[in-house]
Amino acid sequence: MSYLQWTENLSVGVPRMDEHHKRLVNLINLLFEAMSGDATSAVDTVLNDLLDYTRYHFAEEEKLLAVCGYPELEEHQAIHRAMVKEVLEMRQRYLGNPASVPASEALDFLSKWLMRHIIGKDLRYSSHVGDHPLDDSSPGS
Repeated sequence: MSYLQWTENLSVGVPRMDEHHKRLVNLINLLFEAMSGDATSAVDTVLNDLLDYTRYHFAEEEKLLAVCGYPELEEHQAIHRAMVKEVLEMRQRYLGNPASVPASEALDFLSKWLMRHIIGKDLRYSSHVGDHPLDDSSPGS
């Protein structure tokens, strides 16, 4: 059973970005699934993987928005930086004392963090990017 479900109302209308978002949802679901076992090591793994993948995703998303001339790009980039900082702070707290970041707290934080960003910010670029003639399969587009 999954904690978060991908639904079409989360789609930003750009298949490549939707696939990235699905991967982030899957990472959060991995943490949920691990809570029945050794959740402490799962927190470490998920936070690490999430940081790596989030950085990659944000860079790709920002490239896409730049190519499309998205007018809110600078604001979106600032939000991305703040989000990475939040996850980094949680990871640092975890590294200092694993017990200080229970899996349930990490799960709650990460799921709200991702959903708020997709629904609150990413869906705003959907109509702008959707009108741009892009080939989603080409690297760097």
